[in-house]
Amino acid sequence: MKYILHYLSVHIVVAAALFVAGCKSETGTDYRTRETQAPEFMPVDTTWKTLTLREKIGQTMIVVSRFYDYQKFEGGNLDTFFTRYPVGGFFMADWYYFYFAPKDSTMAYYMKESIRDYAASSKHPLIFMEDFERGLGEKFPAYTYMPVEMTLGAANSAQLAYRYGKSIAMEARDFGINWLLHPVADLNLNPLHSLVNERAVSDNPETAIPLLKKQIDGMHDQGIITTIKHFPGDGATMRDQHIMTASNNLSWKQWKRTYGKVFQSLIDHGAPSVMVGHITFPAYQREKLNNHLPPASLSEEVIVKLLKQKMNFKGVVISDALNMGGAAGYYKDELETSVACFRAGVDLMLWPDLSFMDTLEARILRNDIPMERLDDAVERIWALKERFGLPERDYKVFNKLTAEDKKLIDNTAREVAENGITLLRGDSSFLPLDSSKVKNILLVNVSQRDKSQIFDHTRKLLEDRGFNVKLRYGLSYFDWNWRMDSLKYYDRIIACFENKYFDPVGIQFLKGLEAESAWTFNMLPREQMIAVSYSNPYYLNYYFQHIPVLINAYSSDRYVQEAVIRALTGEIAFKGISPVKLEHDILK
Repeated sequence: MKYILHYLSVHIVVAAALFVAGCKSETGTDYRTRETQAPEFMPVDTTWKTLTLREKIGQTMIVVSRFYDYQKFEGGNLDTFFTRYPVGGFFMADWYYFYFAPKDSTMAYYMKESIRDYAASSKHPLIFMEDFERGLGEKFPAYTYMPVEMTLGAANSAQLAYRYGKSIAMEARDFGINWLLHPVADLNLNPLHSLVNERAVSDNPETAIPLLKKQIDGMHDQGIITTIKHFPGDGATMRDQHIMTASNNLSWKQWKRTYGKVFQSLIDHGAPSVMVGHITFPAYQREKLNNHLPPASLSEEVIVKLLKQKMNFKGVVISDALNMGGAAGYYKDELETSVACFRAGVDLMLWPDLSFMDTLEARILRNDIPMERLDDAVERIWALKERFGLPERDYKVFNKLTAEDKKLIDNTAREVAENGITLLRGDSSFLPLDSSKVKNILLVNVSQRDKSQIFDHTRKLLEDRGFNVKLRYGLSYFDWNWRMDSLKYYDRIIACFENKYFDPVGIQFLKGLEAESAWTFNMLPREQMIAVSYSNPYYLNYYFQHIPVLINAYSSDRYVQEAVIRALTGEIAFKGISPVKLEHDILK
């Protein structure tokens, strides 16, 4: 009962704080010269103080789920595992199950079964974590593959943003996930950045903040713990923190107006956790490690002095994955990096090795790391769990989706797509497409590897509307320059660019067959060409000066493909407004 009363009291405090914050002009408040309106996340329950030292350390660990190893741990079972390593939670890595799950059923089935068994074997309620930034459908066909955040930014609807967050949360709870590393609170200020890109809502904090707040509200209302990432903000330079240490190179004044404003607004709104990235912040940092500024994830300056003290964040600070290149090279190995990350002020470690528990235990016992650092982390984590009802005995691991839930999610994805697709250029003499006048269409997938199978859905949509359609991968000028005349057979050629973030790893702008295809498109008669970017929003404005119809669709899920074809054929209007600036000096 006390947990229920505390849960209600926290929400009343949060609501009161938000009401007060809402009565003030965001643009009129000075950056952190006043007390924050964020709720104080202090646990009522003090059971955490009775945990053993290893149990306390376990609360700070989110390890990769290796279920088929842990269920026979040291010749025993899951009870043996939790007795030796009482971790606080698991990141449900689908790639592990892909390689090790039995092949007689679906990967999703075995992941859910492992969540069930973990929950039954652990002494304390567990965190089950994933990214699922676009819902579960990207990995599991039974769920919904939502349009990307930037599609939501182009739709720019607070109501849709709430439903977007709610939809992702409902599917996560059906699966057994209770903590999502979402939403991405970065701003894509650099069009050459390959990792943030269409994962960001916008490059403008005034657009991003209300949409991010509503997503968080929608997720919290379903009992999902949210994470805003990647502090102090990614997307300002070209560097990808998976490969090397990234950097936020803005001046302090610029940062306060952009990333600082976004993160502070969301903290004041009650964000329960913040992920610190493997990103340096030269405008703020002074302390060096091996003659270099360390990433935020290893910097007490950034984590404690800026985030926890100056910005008054009372929630849980979580690291980005500790196996990333951006955190490497500052200490002798990944284990020492993990210890340094914890020492610097991170409360919850993402993907530490199990040996982290043994090492931290030994160093606390010999007073190398103060017990106060561990207690601060565990108290923050316990308060967060309490806020979302995890310590309660009747906590439900799975919340099964109803038919009504599934309908809401499906409608939300469709409405985001239909309101988000953006017509950058559209001569009225070329639109809408009419199968009685424009019959033969060549559909060309342009990407670094063949993804034409994705656009088989578009092919079918067009054929259902009476068009004759051929689908192919690439259209290299080196193959076609001497026979360009043969392409006159097609009334329209629709270029479908798909080169989404992190697929493949590396910079996103066009190389090889992609660039050769763009060359071909520019050599064709302009009235033949329509170009659609199903990923990077900067491609079309950069590569095509003369093509009369340019569309930014941001993602290639089926909802977006359907919206594009419906808009091209005049069934719906193009409604989206570009959420990012397309003209940049670096692209001229």
